[in-house]
Amino acid sequence: MEEAAVAEKIDEPREETLPAEQQKLLFVRLNKPERWQHTVFMGCFIVLAVTGFMLKIPEDIVQKLGGFGETVFFIRSLLHRIAGTVMILTAIYHLFYLVFHPAGRRWLFDMLPRPKDLFDLVHNMLYFINVKKEPPEFDRFSYKHKMEYGALILGTTLMSVTGLLLWSEWRWSKFILDISALVHGMEAVLACLAIIVWHMYDIHFKFHKSPVDDVWITGVIDEEEMKEEHLLHYRKIMADPRLQEIYIKRENQ
Repeated sequence: MEEAAVAEKIDEPREETLPAEQQKLLFVRLNKPERWQHTVFMGCFIVLAVTGFMLKIPEDIVQKLGGFGETVFFIRSLLHRIAGTVMILTAIYHLFYLVFHPAGRRWLFDMLPRPKDLFDLVHNMLYFINVKKEPPEFDRFSYKHKMEYGALILGTTLMSVTGLLLWSEWRWSKFILDISALVHGMEAVLACLAIIVWHMYDIHFKFHKSPVDDVWITGVIDEEEMKEEHLLHYRKIMADPRLQEIYIKRENQ
């Protein structure tokens, strides 16, 4: 019996582990804290956009719904406030993350604008019109990422401040509330357009990433994509063992 069991064990297919140098390299773009921040923020944004633009529904349509309409809009108001509160708390957490977490400090340092970003912008424009033969070599974050991140910070600040003013309307004058409502509404439209036209197009709707880029779920990209989109960062990582510990994962890890 024992011999049969041993023979059965030997016959079982074994998983072959390739040597480290032959394993596919994956490069970390978002770690776990960054992925959950993105996910929570994305969820809040969707809820806020839907519940916010519901206010644009004509009043006569709402009145025709009677009590059902009142219930729906009560839930709408509640969801909007909850999502807004969670988004503000996530933004506050992100600030602490940038200051106190080593990965957050690296994120902040790499996201700071540099003269190279301006040169990359000009270089890219010249590449688009065939004046330059090759695109610029981007670091961890390109000028596009930095512009989008800056817009996110500014937009979140404006929406948070004006939202809180509107939420505590009994404390403020009509002038302040009117300005807050105007800014809040205009920024909401701008933010939605930025996500749909800019973020979705630039990050997700690319032929080689169809239907969407899953980096916000997995946190990693392969070596080919790393070379194509972040060649300068790739070279820095491959030249520095300390960066390799941070940014490289083997396929079986």
